[in-house]
Amino acid sequence: MVSEGELLKRLSGRWICRSCQAPYHAVDSPPKVEGKCDRCGGELYQRADDNVETVKKRLEVYFAETSPLIDYYDRVGKLVKVNGEGGVEGVSQRILTALK
Repeated sequence: MVSEGELLKRLSGRWICRSCQAPYHAVDSPPKVEGKCDRCGGELYQRADDNVETVKKRLEVYFAETSPLIDYYDRVGKLVKVNGEGGVEGVSQRILTALK
């Protein structure tokens, strides 16, 4: 599980190089020089579906239409909950542990 605030931060912080398509994140993996790709020097841009307002709308749709499935899978014993907060390594380890 991940808080709505963390989801908003993760999704709205994504940036992509126009030239080589290298991915960046404003907080978790920023480029060395703001707005420039470390690999090729290309311009970084943010896709329209990654801006804050669009991400908020996507989350609203998720909570209204997809989130109710969590209760169903929990009731039928098919849901495994994993804390999705924190860094990639910690979350990955918790997922692997839960799948064993």
